[in-house]
Amino acid sequence: MPTKKIDTLLEIWAVSLLALCGEPLFTNQKDLYHIINSTSVGEVKWENFVVWYANNGRDGQDSNTAPWMLDSYNVWYRDPHKVIHNVLARADLIGRIDYIPYWEYDPTNNQRRWEDFMSGAWAWNEADRIIRASSETRNSTEVCL
Repeated sequence: MPTKKIDTLLEIWAVSLLALCGEPLFTNQKDLYHIINSTSVGEVKWENFVVWYANNGRDGQDSNTAPWMLDSYNVWYRDPHKVIHNVLARADLIGRIDYIPYWEYDPTNNQRRWEDFMSGAWAWNEADRIIRASSETRNSTEVCL
């Protein structure tokens, strides 16, 4: 995406946060890319591929073809499997990650506490579904991207 469009989207986001007294995470595309590129993921290299609309009308038969259908687009990414492997291996996260879903209750009123992702019903139900599907998944953790 062109940098001007990224900056425009970030400006729209910033304006939408004004009513909530919030601040955007990034001030501009340079700030965004700095954060992305400084994120510690080990030595996982950037990869890319090109996508395009398959029925793009390039044969000239359809003059109503939307311009985006005629372009190709680069998609840049880092291998999610390698990134997650490196993140979970970080020593500074030991004892700070919940690897299994849990339910926690306030002892004074027996109300369930909803604190983070792994305390949610979806994580609990997903773990049940996975273990029912295959006992080989015991001692694994759910990593959602």
